[in-house]
Amino acid sequence: MKAEIIGRTIGAASLAFGITDIVMGRKFGRGIGAGEEMGGRLFQIVGAREVVTGVAGLIAPGSVTPLHWRMAGDAFDLAALAYIAAPANPKRKMAWLALGIVAGVAVADYLGARAIKTAKGARS
Repeated sequence: MKAEIIGRTIGAASLAFGITDIVMGRKFGRGIGAGEEMGGRLFQIVGAREVVTGVAGLIAPGSVTPLHWRMAGDAFDLAALAYIAAPANPKRKMAWLALGIVAGVAVADYLGARAIKTAKGARS
C-alpha cells in the first residue's frame, strides 16, 4: 500500500476523532466517570490534538512524523484513562472500554507508521 494512502487515511480518521471529541467531550467525560466538566475538558484537549495531527497527516501524508505525534498522544491518553479507570470510579467499565479503544488506535498508529516506513523504503 502506498505511504500517502496510509497517511491520508490515518490523517482523516484523526481529524474525525478530533472533531467528535471536541463536540461530544462533555458527554464522553460524563460517560466514563471523569465528570462533565473535567472529563469534558480532557476530551476537548485530546480532540484539539487529534485535529492538529490529522491536519498534519493530510498535509504530509507520506511522513511518519504525524504518526509519531499521534503515538505520543496515545501514550498520554492511555495514562489518563488508566487513572480514570480506578476502582473508585462507578463507571470504570466504560473507562476500561475507552482504554481498550485507545489501545487499538495506538496499535493502528504504530502499524501505520511502520507501513509508511516500509513503503518509503521500497521506493528508495
